[in-house]
Amino acid sequence: MTEFTSIDAWMLRPHRSAPAQDPKGQAIAYLSTESGQPQIHLWEGGRARQLTEHPEPVNSFAWSPLGGQILFTSCIGGDERWQLFLLDVAGGTVRPLTEDPMTVHMWGAWAPAADRIAFTSNSDAKDMLDLKVMALSDGSVTGLSAGLGHQEAIAFSPDGTEVLTRLMTGAASDHQMAIVSLTDGSCRPVLQADHRVKVTSARFLKAGGGLALCDYQGDHMALWRFEDGGWAGECLLSVPGRDLDAFALTPAQDRAVVAVNEEGYSRLLLLDLADGATRPLALPFEGVVSGLSLPGDGTRLLCCLTSPRSPGALWWIPLDGSAPEMILGEAPEGLMPETCAFSSFDGERIPYFFYRPEGEQPEAGWPVVFLIHGGPEMQYRPDYRGDVQWMLQQGIAVVAPNVRGSTGYGRRFHALDDREKRHDALADVTALRAHLVQVGQIDPAHCAIYGRSYGGWMVMAALTERPEDWTLGINFYGIGNFFTHLLATGPWARQLRVAEYGDPIADRALLERISPIFQAANIRAPLLLVHADRDPRVPPGESETIHSVLFGLGRRCDFLRIAHAGHGFLRADHIRQVFGRLAEVLSKDL
Repeated sequence: MTEFTSIDAWMLRPHRSAPAQDPKGQAIAYLSTESGQPQIHLWEGGRARQLTEHPEPVNSFAWSPLGGQILFTSCIGGDERWQLFLLDVAGGTVRPLTEDPMTVHMWGAWAPAADRIAFTSNSDAKDMLDLKVMALSDGSVTGLSAGLGHQEAIAFSPDGTEVLTRLMTGAASDHQMAIVSLTDGSCRPVLQADHRVKVTSARFLKAGGGLALCDYQGDHMALWRFEDGGWAGECLLSVPGRDLDAFALTPAQDRAVVAVNEEGYSRLLLLDLADGATRPLALPFEGVVSGLSLPGDGTRLLCCLTSPRSPGALWWIPLDGSAPEMILGEAPEGLMPETCAFSSFDGERIPYFFYRPEGEQPEAGWPVVFLIHGGPEMQYRPDYRGDVQWMLQQGIAVVAPNVRGSTGYGRRFHALDDREKRHDALADVTALRAHLVQVGQIDPAHCAIYGRSYGGWMVMAALTERPEDWTLGINFYGIGNFFTHLLATGPWARQLRVAEYGDPIADRALLERISPIFQAANIRAPLLLVHADRDPRVPPGESETIHSVLFGLGRRCDFLRIAHAGHGFLRADHIRQVFGRLAEVLSKDL
């Protein structure tokens, strides 16, 4: 019998992530929520201690190549205008490197000598992220490759004279890589193609050139070797029908551990870079890995592993095939989903996860929550969800589909909901509901739909297009009107969203057609809206307008406004507020 009975208990289980070992020692830094919000902790000598007590959640961090210092990022109230900070690990002092709360500073990389850092910033133009290099000795900043668009700094070259960058050329999955000279500012393209290419990670090799995960010559993400001035034309590893998610190199750069995305679960392969031979590495249980590295002598993989039953835990995975070792983590609690798929309205295969409560199914089928992921350039993966486990404990089934447009299944599938085809993704949800009703698994009289961000748009679209299907809607910071959303969203990322959804001027008719606010009168089900006041991606005006319209129509609409938070809820007090209200609404209306 589980000790977790309240939704708070499920939601506030400690989550540890992003493990990274001190390059000059044995200590492991990681992010943990144990203090009530993400902060940097240190595992050293068999003991854990909290390193940062920052007033805001810590978003990311990176060790100095020389050890002893950690750069970390944070923002005010979740507004994603990231600031950079330097932490002295031994002394505990924190030095702010940037102090402009109206500017985004996107973390990039350390120089090999630890004397400089690379990042991108919109300090010059709010709708651009330009490459910057800061000298840590005096804080001076040099601007490079300005005015190109949404850039990210990936890595310094081994000699510290160049920076590898990634430019988003259209939507968030369309990229161009380049090498920028710190001597004269010149740019040499690395990834040259006359078609759309997605790059998720890349790094230089000591011997020259580098490696990148991309879909350069195929539908799925593969590991490629590139040269400085183009492509070497060598694909080092691809897995038919699967995307590769991440890779880590040994210090000798002779082997790599690669994470394969198999229907959402992670599978690990050890790749010999000399002869291309691979062999699997066993995980202690099925789940999703992240934060891969091969520190020290490179004989063990350091990673975070999470599953539907386990919040993020830190693990060593030996490359010799011996038993994995958990460094820090929680005992598994809860239920696993079934991995399923069905044929949608046009024959397209749509994968989904079905979470079945314990006990005998009711005669009418399970009351159910359809959980729609955000993005849309995302994938529902079987990691830990405290809200899902609480629902299962209440006898509510959960269906989590990866409708067309999701990532993880190749570029063709990912493009199936672009622009004019936006509602085909909603048609997948409608078809899946009909399928599960037909096979008798769910109760058609007790169906809720729940989503966040783009998933919140799917909630609103479902309630307006198919009002007869839904008993309850739950919309966390979702889009109601694409036109107003694109006008108000953070300018540094606006062009990425325009490429995905449409231009607010040229495509206004399309945007209005796919915006649920114009069909709000169709809504019959009660609706819960949750939105934070500092959300930079989907500003709170989207939910304010939905609430105003439904209030005027006399419809049931509960609106929870959260202060000092952004696009998601990281603080324990916010989590208690938000998910306590979700539990109340589900208990009452489903």
